[in-house]
Amino acid sequence: MDSLSEAPKQPLNLEQAGQWTRRFREQSEHAVKGHCFSKQTLDQLLSQPGAAGIRFYYGRDEQDAPKLVAVATDANDQDILGSVASFKGMEETTGSGVDTGIPCPPCCSTENSLNS
Repeated sequence: MDSLSEAPKQPLNLEQAGQWTRRFREQSEHAVKGHCFSKQTLDQLLSQPGAAGIRFYYGRDEQDAPKLVAVATDANDQDILGSVASFKGMEETTGSGVDTGIPCPPCCSTENSLNS
């Protein structure tokens, strides 16, 4: 049985999620609050042969800006590596296997308990 199927099934409640994201913003040295991924990108990651989930890695680019990297995983929790998909500003360039998302800001929601 893979670890994804063993993961707790209880959803995270909004109050706790807000506390977590607020704590992150208070302790962070940068302005990035999160990353946006399009449905097309997530569908593309999950459509990889053998995909059973998505893993997110933390990273930093050449300018030391924080990045979030998404990659499809198989039933044994192994990354499925393929060609890279990336974002150029606000224009999404799709490929397969790996994606970096668009940071918030600029891709942010209106103020709510998760981001303010």
